[in-house]
Amino acid sequence: MIDESHLADNSASSPAIEMPKPTVAPLVLALGIALMAMGIAASLAFLLVGGVVFVIGLGMWISQLLPGRGHWHEPRVEPALRPQPIVPAPGEVQRLRHGLPGYRLRLPVKVHPVSAGVKGGFVGGLLMPLPVLVYGLLSGHGIWWPVNLLAGMVIPGVGSMSASELEQFNPGLLIAGIFIHIVVSLVLGLIYGVLLPMLPDFRKPLAWGALLMPLLWTAASYIAFSVMNPAVRDGIAWFWFVISQLIFGVVAAIVFMLLENRGRILAGLVGGAVGGLAMPIPAILWSLAVGHGIWYPVNLLAAMTTPEGAQSTADVLEAYHPDWFVAALIIHAILSLSFGLAFAIVLPRVPKISGTLAWGGLLMPLLWTALSYGMMGIMNPVLQERVDWPWFVASQFVFGIVAAIVILRSEEVYIPPAGEGQRADFVGN
Repeated sequence: MIDESHLADNSASSPAIEMPKPTVAPLVLALGIALMAMGIAASLAFLLVGGVVFVIGLGMWISQLLPGRGHWHEPRVEPALRPQPIVPAPGEVQRLRHGLPGYRLRLPVKVHPVSAGVKGGFVGGLLMPLPVLVYGLLSGHGIWWPVNLLAGMVIPGVGSMSASELEQFNPGLLIAGIFIHIVVSLVLGLIYGVLLPMLPDFRKPLAWGALLMPLLWTAASYIAFSVMNPAVRDGIAWFWFVISQLIFGVVAAIVFMLLENRGRILAGLVGGAVGGLAMPIPAILWSLAVGHGIWYPVNLLAAMTTPEGAQSTADVLEAYHPDWFVAALIIHAILSLSFGLAFAIVLPRVPKISGTLAWGGLLMPLLWTALSYGMMGIMNPVLQERVDWPWFVASQFVFGIVAAIVILRSEEVYIPPAGEGQRADFVGN
């Protein structure tokens, strides 16, 4: 038997419509499943926490299905504001036939062929090792150091090898490293060929902010630490350092776009200030996660200019020092405002970056570095500590830019419209 009162609630004369009540239960349930899956690979703690979150999310979702719990009544707008009935207008339109231009059920109109991604991955894979090989020579480890570290991602026992052994030529590790490099380059190149042309374009300030800021600030900081205090440089988690610079660049660019109509210089300074406030968040979270405390990244920054910082132990760097805190604030404020001002001055003189090139230079370093960092952390934490991550990110940046350029310069093929009787001249041209 039909409940007529329920139908009356949804009738046009009813002042409200019965709607499902919003709930976060699906998100909580999904988070619990993800944590349990992570616990299988990482540790039992993730599995236990994931199980608790899963039960909570499932209970929340089931509670929404109980009578009178999962719905609410959304009030209607005034009758004058409601949509008016559609009045039909008799007439005719030209009918489109299958296969003719204008009748399309397939988008986009043009795509890059699969071969473009394969070529991009191949060429990018050829040039990507150059930065890490240069690092191997400059650091004194030699060219076999990065090759052996790469092979250690899948070959057990490499983490227990000494530094001198990793610097030597090993034919087995060389073959494994080449195989890993070729497979990953071609797979990611293929993904890039399909994915990059479909991603949206960046606005010019955001593209340069997301690309220029991390590269410029990371390079400047790495060189400054190398010259002024190499001991402090070795204590920095450079992967998280790059993430911090990425947040600075994105936040500064967004603020700049919001305030650009009030003057570029003012927008750049405010963008640098706001970006500087958001930038330390990843570094502080990393420091808390590894047990160093919130003062560790602050003291590392201050130690760049303090002679006693190079001889400081981990306990000293984890403690609060008022003079170091003031020095770190001054350094951070000067760098943030300087980069924000430089961004405002340089931006009008640089060209627009295409979406494919921007995503290639941004997505590839993040994707490959995060993948490699996570795999090493699970499979071989010793190798994770031995990798010089700024040079690793630089190599991924080279791959991403080169692969994107190859894809951009490759030919595009037309996708014919759906249906029978497709015109040959449209398909061919």
